[in-house]
Amino acid sequence: MKKFLLLSVALLGLSFASCEYDDTDLWGAVEDVTERVTVLENAVKNANKNIDALQALITALQNQVTVESVTQTAEGYVIQFSDGTTATITNGVNANAPIVSVKQDTDGNYYWTIDGEWLMVDGERVRANGKDGQDGENGQDGQDGENGKDGQDGKDAIAPQVRVNPTTKEWEISIDGGKTWESTGVIAQGRDGYDGSNGDAYFRSVDTSNADYVIFVLYDGTEIIVPRYDSSAPSFIVEGIEELNLFEHGQTISYLVTATNVANYSISKPDGWRVNYENDSLYITAPVAEHTCAEQNGVIAINLVSENNKSIIVKIEVKVKEIELRILTFEDADARFTPYMLDYAGVTINKWSDLIDSQQYNGPLTYDFSGGLYTWYDENNTELTHSFVTPYWGGGHAISNYVIADYQNLPEGSYGWYELQFANPIGGHNGSSNFCVHNGYVDDFNSSLGYGAHCPSIAFADGVARVVDHMYVTNINYVLNSLTYGDGFNMPATETTYVKIIAYGFDAEDNNTGVAEFYLCKDGKCITTWEKFDLSSLGAVVRIEFNLGASEDQSGSYGLNCPAYFAYDDVAVRF
Repeated sequence: MKKFLLLSVALLGLSFASCEYDDTDLWGAVEDVTERVTVLENAVKNANKNIDALQALITALQNQVTVESVTQTAEGYVIQFSDGTTATITNGVNANAPIVSVKQDTDGNYYWTIDGEWLMVDGERVRANGKDGQDGENGQDGQDGENGKDGQDGKDAIAPQVRVNPTTKEWEISIDGGKTWESTGVIAQGRDGYDGSNGDAYFRSVDTSNADYVIFVLYDGTEIIVPRYDSSAPSFIVEGIEELNLFEHGQTISYLVTATNVANYSISKPDGWRVNYENDSLYITAPVAEHTCAEQNGVIAINLVSENNKSIIVKIEVKVKEIELRILTFEDADARFTPYMLDYAGVTINKWSDLIDSQQYNGPLTYDFSGGLYTWYDENNTELTHSFVTPYWGGGHAISNYVIADYQNLPEGSYGWYELQFANPIGGHNGSSNFCVHNGYVDDFNSSLGYGAHCPSIAFADGVARVVDHMYVTNINYVLNSLTYGDGFNMPATETTYVKIIAYGFDAEDNNTGVAEFYLCKDGKCITTWEKFDLSSLGAVVRIEFNLGASEDQSGSYGLNCPAYFAYDDVAVRF
């Protein structure tokens, strides 16, 4: 704004001196400034294109990618590579731009240079090609220590960027993707090109005269020689491959492959991953979450050889998705839900403990005979919710913190263990106080899917399908006593007795996504500790229903004879 005012004052002064002011020189100066700005903008654009082209050439060398074609244009050259990528080399612009280039050192690696000097960051040269494995010389093959692991297609190398600072008019360089910039001390103004006409040329020439390779000559005379594509060489085109391919833990993805001239092949992969090529398909399986030693990301390299001994390497970058596990703990300290009312009981629920009934049987929260709706919601965390219509004997999930260490002997004054149906012998998982108790089952549940048979369930209140990774489960005292000593309905467990939880996943369309099982009692032995129940095999679900099944000695003509209860805690959901 100040410059505009000064210019206005200057013009006003001239109007007093002359009635016929000639502004040709002024507009000439403006046009000259505009032209200089355009030149600088083009110089920045071309410089970064040429840097990208240099990175593409180094990556092609590292990954054994070949040149399919080189097309000369008015602005420079367009290079088409055998992996489907392209690079553009542009003619220089006379703008005094710093020359960013690459140079191969005695260690075989390429490093970035600026105006012929090594580009240094924190006292170290900046690599232009991806890092090799630590165990071997060429870093291309095995996983067992002979040759080390591959670089990641040059993605772990840093490609610099340049710009002109709008204030200082100096050329600046960034090696962190444009987050920070360092001045080169070079003013952005014209200078003669290296050949007298081509301005700030990054490439001296592109030699396409040889049928087997293309020679790219850099400004300092360095030659980068990239082989041409040979139709007799193997081809391996994988459909649907991304620059970075993301997987869930344990997920298998299949890709359609079009392969020609392949006589032999070998596959290297990150530890814990499985790769199989058969029937024109490539199958990639990510490691399961329990495989803690597995690599969570890396490069799959497929080395293909033709009958005439020509070879290519196809590389696929893979990574297990980074997930956040949110845990439903039922602990007051973790309560994030909005306070709400259980209207039938006249109770405000501010924390998880408010949902624990004052007595384990016939209490006001869980045994209201008007049919009140007992409900909880892990809002702003896992988003899991559950509701049941009272009384509790019809099935449901109730919050508890009741602990009775001795499940063998009834406490004095108790009528039966069913009156103590919310107690377990150990408290919450991992030493916590609160947990949840499931009650309920449906006979022959599997044959009734989709016909209105529903067991107590947990569901995502927002209707979004997610993977429930796991929960911890254990027996309650009522079940332990019944299986140990028997009762009026049930026989004591024998060596052939089993009782299991059966979890059914459902998607938004109410389709069954899978079944997962966990044994509360097996071979007559009942668990008395918290154990992890893996639910990830159900996949992404909006609801999980829980049923119980048992061996014949625990069932009768009226269904399950043993109590249909279990306790659960610390439900983990993937976000």
